Amino acid sequence: MATTERRAAAGSGVSRFRVSDAYRIPLRGYMLRLKLVEGEPRLSVLKPGRRVTLRAPDGSKRAVRVVGLATTYGRPTEEGLRSKGEIDIVISEADAVGDGRVVAIGWEVLGSA
Repeated sequence: MATTERRAAAGSGVSRFRVSDAYRIPLRGYMLRLKLVEGEPRLSVLKPGRRVTLRAPDGSKRAVRVVGLATTYGRPTEEGLRSKGEIDIVISEADAVGDGRVVAIGWEVLGSA
């Protein structure tokens, strides 16, 4: 991505992530592994209780609530998010299949500050 595009995204307060993996976690919901595509990531945008937007490859959107942060790589931190550019979040099963389509690899997550 071009530097000017990154700056524009950072200035807008929106972080855009691509879902690189998604799978069901029994009794918890779905874990989504997110890779940063653009923006300046902030852990506060993805903390439990916050609402983010899921965007399907066809452009349709729906709002979902973050239930938790997965700890696959240890405790999630701002530094880890910036250096790795990825984080795992958990959403409810109802949110993951909200309109009859299950969130999957290739979807995007938009979070705003």
